[in-house]
Parts: sequence; C-alpha cells; structure tokens
Amino acid sequence: MSRARSLVVTAVVAIVAIAAGMLVARMLLAPGRQVDLGLAKATLLQPPRPLPAFSLLDQSGAAFDNSKLDGHWSLLFFGFTRCPDVCPTTLGMLAQVEKRLMEKSAASSAPPVPQVVLVSVDPERDTPAQLASYVKFFSPTFTGLTGTPAAVAELTRAMGVPVAKNTLPNGDYSVDHSAVILVLDPQGAMRAVFSAPHVTDLIVADYSRIASAK
Repeated sequence: MSRARSLVVTAVVAIVAIAAGMLVARMLLAPGRQVDLGLAKATLLQPPRPLPAFSLLDQSGAAFDNSKLDGHWSLLFFGFTRCPDVCPTTLGMLAQVEKRLMEKSAASSAPPVPQVVLVSVDPERDTPAQLASYVKFFSPTFTGLTGTPAAVAELTRAMGVPVAKNTLPNGDYSVDHSAVILVLDPQGAMRAVFSAPHVTDLIVADYSRIASAK
C-alpha cells in the first residue's frame, strides 16, 4: 500500500472512531439519564431512545421490521461477514454472553436471555444466505439482517452509526464501522450502549442489571 493510500485509510478509520465517540456523547448528554444501576461498562439511556422505522430481511429472507423487536430484549451489533477481526471477535464474545445468560435462566430472578441481532453494513455482498451460514457459526439463535443498500444506509444514518467504505489496493473493498453494541428493550427502544473494548463478564453483569431493573 502506498504511503498516500495508507494515510487516507488511517484518516478514514480515525473519522469513524471520532463519529462513534460523538454518537455515544450525544446519548450521554441527553437530559434525564441519571439512573444509578451500578453499571461497570454500559451507558444507560434514560429515557430509552425509540428506533427509527426500518424494514430489512433476516437470514431466511423473511421481512424484519421494528415489530420483530417487540416483547423481548435484544443486543444489536452492526458488522459484516467479511470483517477480518472486530466482527468475528465481537460475535464470538456475544455467543459467550448468550451461553452465560442461558446458564442463569433457570433461576427465578434471572434476566431474560436477549436475542442477538447483526445488521450488515455490507448489504451488497451480505445476502440472506451468506448471513445464514455466518451467524449460525456463532450461535443457532443469532439473527442476521440485510436489505437494500438504501435501507441499510437510512437506518445507520438515522441511528448515528458511522460507516465508511474503503477501496483496497486489489480493487476489493472493506467497511469501517462502529463497534458499539446496543441494548434494546422489549418496546424496541435503545436502553443502553456498550462501547468497545467489550468484555464478556461486564456485558453479562451490566445487561443483567439493566434487564432486571424495575
């Protein structure tokens, strides 16, 4: 890679990181957020932020919109199947989170096990079939979402999730994106944000406190 191209890629990555920080900062500065649950890592959003209306496809090709988030807790992550590091690492960690919460689920006071949802930021290549084999590698319960480039761009833009497409020296491309994990409540609204770096124990503990709070 030439020095000029390297500098451009570095600048894009820095812009994405700054934009991700601005997203979290906007949430932190919102009024009325002071609720102390003793969280170690998560940023609690108070009041919860409703998601914008969206319409995508899940890994089976079925329609998936806001109504599919109603009635249960969800952990939402943006990524793509060709991601070389952040996405597989994060999804592997979320599989461990799910396993730990399932082990606790027999207890009467246990928090509900959330559904884990991956929204592809590379809809041009991430077909439902591609997502089906990818998310199943981590957990048979994970949901992968894709859609038209316009639908995905509209959702990420409305949610303030930074995404940047980078052309590689071989003519292929990669996608830089935020690594935040969003906690969605049973009304389908954003209840909390986990910023990277992600730690399994902290996510399990904080999610349990958030989902069990009255």
